[in-house]
Amino acid sequence: MPKFLRIPLSGLAFVAFFSFGCVAGWIGLPILAMWPGSPEEKRRRIERIICAIYRRFIDILHMVRLIDYARPELPPDFPRGGGYVVIANHPSLIDTLILMGLAPGLSSVVKPSWYSSWMLRVLMRYAGHIPGTDRTAALTDGSSDMSQEAGSDGDMPAVVDRMVAHLQAGHALVIFPEASRSWERKMRRFRRGAVEAAVRAGVPIVPAFISVNPPMLMKHQPWYEVPDRRGAFRVEFFPVIETAGRDLDPRQLNRELRAMYDGRFAEMLRERDATALAAAPVAQLPQT
Repeated sequence: MPKFLRIPLSGLAFVAFFSFGCVAGWIGLPILAMWPGSPEEKRRRIERIICAIYRRFIDILHMVRLIDYARPELPPDFPRGGGYVVIANHPSLIDTLILMGLAPGLSSVVKPSWYSSWMLRVLMRYAGHIPGTDRTAALTDGSSDMSQEAGSDGDMPAVVDRMVAHLQAGHALVIFPEASRSWERKMRRFRRGAVEAAVRAGVPIVPAFISVNPPMLMKHQPWYEVPDRRGAFRVEFFPVIETAGRDLDPRQLNRELRAMYDGRFAEMLRERDATALAAAPVAQLPQT
């Protein structure tokens, strides 16, 4: 699709998402909550619907050729229920939606402005998101990302406590240890709040890596700055880390995870550079 068409389509896609999220939160989900069934059945039903909303939005972006994306198969060791923490790098604005479309019941820690937004606050509450704090918002450097890291380096114990209680109640979380979107060619510092919460709750950590080539929807990049080629998004998984019954140091584990992500991020940069080089126009040779 030509670039000049992808720009207005991108704007329409985000307007449609926020509008549908507003309608679903204020009308659709309350109706589902009144549907007959036990509290657990109602919760599971709403979780499936919210997961489907995220999935469908990403599928639509793929169908209209704004992005290239194929939802991955979940690995055999992916938790099938109960509390767990999915952690991931954060290269773009839509990473949260991609990850929350992987499995029902995933929620996150969200910025106070999102949690109290008149447009999405009902959806946020039905989705089970945890409100952050103003201090947590400051850690994201003013990002417009929906999700944010909580309890960064242990300086937000109240939010980490909420995360632990959420996990121990059998719910799952998506957290980005970088706290905000990555730079184009470098990841931000990994904060250990997600690892600390998982270790304290004794739940599995699911490390996921998101690659996008070419980069798009980056930090401080307006939505209308689309690349010449549509971004190809891929999600891959590292082995699940079990924490229950283990004497783990969150600091050391966080350093080990960061080293693993650094290696994969370097590979992604090489993939991007190789693709950009292959797509560059070849200069014509002078004729003799």
